Amino acid sequence: MTRNARNYMARIPLFAPFSPEELDALYACTYERNMTTGEMLIQRGDPGTSMMLILAGEVRVVLPGIDGNDQDLNTLREGAVFGEIALFDGKPRSADVVAATNGRLLVLERASVVRLIERDPQFAMRVIEIICMRLRTTLAQLDSILFQDVSQRVVTFLLQRSEGLERARIDTTQSALGRAVGSTRETVNRRLRDLEARGLIELTPGRITVRDRNGLSALLQGRSRMA
Repeated sequence: MTRNARNYMARIPLFAPFSPEELDALYACTYERNMTTGEMLIQRGDPGTSMMLILAGEVRVVLPGIDGNDQDLNTLREGAVFGEIALFDGKPRSADVVAATNGRLLVLERASVVRLIERDPQFAMRVIEIICMRLRTTLAQLDSILFQDVSQRVVTFLLQRSEGLERARIDTTQSALGRAVGSTRETVNRRLRDLEARGLIELTPGRITVRDRNGLSALLQGRSRMA
């Protein structure tokens, strides 16, 4: 393992409360591993034995459907943590996690984390905060699917993925975006082409570049008419 990964941990909100000594102890319980595009990192129903921090790359959190129509719940990027729910309650994984790109992960095993929770209530509180934040995100996505039309769901997706970035490049296919918003690739394509014609986004194969977040927000808030 590299010290760069340990220093990276120190900048992640989950680990911020730890002193340097405590962080060193936690880091000693981790190991690094590579991931490759399309790799199944976590499968729903598997025992929760580890939590992972994304050092590089992106992963998709997917709820598998009985009829094969999987639902993308979220896309996590560098600095995000996943696998923490099953890790802390000891129950089976609640969703699949698939590598969306090549990348690198820092893996923290359950046994080590449980010992840390027993010693450090502050760590436990941070975990609760993250789980609550993840739940709020999931509920917001459910609200979007239930009460927004396809155009609104596409715009919401683009705004969420470009948050905090001036000119965001979102690496996703239109088929994957269709799964994320609960629609077909053909319908999503029409909505994206309309947004591109308005100058709000730019489309290239496998990538959507957000050019005007304010314009997208105006569409979502009803200040500009959507297709």
